[in-house]
Amino acid sequence: SSGINAEYGDELPCGNGECVNTAGGYDCECNAGYSADKGTCVDVNECAESAVNPCSELEECSNLEGTYICACKDTFVRSADGSCVCTDGFQTVNGVCVDIDECQNNPCAEGERCTNSIGNYECACPLEDGYEIGPDGSCKKYEVLECGVTARKEGYASFAGKNVNVKLIGELNANLKKYASIVWTKDNEAWDPATEGKERFNGFTIMDFQAENAGLYVGKIFIEKPDGDYKCEVVIPITLKEGSCTIDIDNRDRLAATKPAGKPFIIMCRVKLTNVRLDEPNNPNNVDWYRVVPGEADQKIEETEVLKINKKGGTYRLWFGNPTVEDSGTYKCEFNEQNVRASTEVSILVA
Repeated sequence: SSGINAEYGDELPCGNGECVNTAGGYDCECNAGYSADKGTCVDVNECAESAVNPCSELEECSNLEGTYICACKDTFVRSADGSCVCTDGFQTVNGVCVDIDECQNNPCAEGERCTNSIGNYECACPLEDGYEIGPDGSCKKYEVLECGVTARKEGYASFAGKNVNVKLIGELNANLKKYASIVWTKDNEAWDPATEGKERFNGFTIMDFQAENAGLYVGKIFIEKPDGDYKCEVVIPITLKEGSCTIDIDNRDRLAATKPAGKPFIIMCRVKLTNVRLDEPNNPNNVDWYRVVPGEADQKIEETEVLKINKKGGTYRLWFGNPTVEDSGTYKCEFNEQNVRASTEVSILVA
């Protein structure tokens, strides 16, 4: 032992094993995975030893320093019990995973076309052959029919915030109600009037119509009668009436003159609307009045004993009953209804 240490120092010659001193030499007792070769312990390539290949025929052996690993071959996966099996959609043929053609077993529903793919398959309704996905989700071949169903109007247009009542006319009520059902789309996307508004067999209502509700609505009418399956459709464009507003101070010229303190005066605001329908046209609260202070947020004006808000003679009016010097300043009349907004200002001097 002392002779070996003197020759090799702290590095014993066996490496991955134990050095055993012998008369005039030494032996190596190698660790598992190593064997003695030329006075040291070298890695055993278990994968190269064909007679003792530790892996199964479905595994690939990879040698590592002092050991090895068995990994499942391509297209195989390790199962819960540790064996190598094919992934879903594949089967073992001669030690190789081969794609299963599921379409040979006709897995699709009646009317659907099966298309095989690697490890999977797809069922689709062949629309190009006259088939259609019906109201119950099944694929059927429907004969195109002129069913005589139309909308009461060729197109609908609505103000924002109003309800749009779409009514269908024609054969629905007379002959088709027993056999027909309607599936709606909006701009080629599925649309359900029952969740978006109110549904009826002969139409629907869109509540609180807004800009995003405008679009092209198509009702596919499926008629499933004892003598066959038929289809037709009704197309209904619905648009938003774009409103506009012009607003000005009617008596701006007279207000340019200095107003005596204590003498009542009125600011008259005239509003002209296009494609805006007010629920209460004579309600003075259709406009808001503000006092404009530079560098501050506008101050909304509320009625007091000496400051009145009304509508008269077609104009909205802000009435000063007992003006003081403190009432001098800039005032704003603003209309802000149904996504239409406009305002105007006027400056008053009281002395």
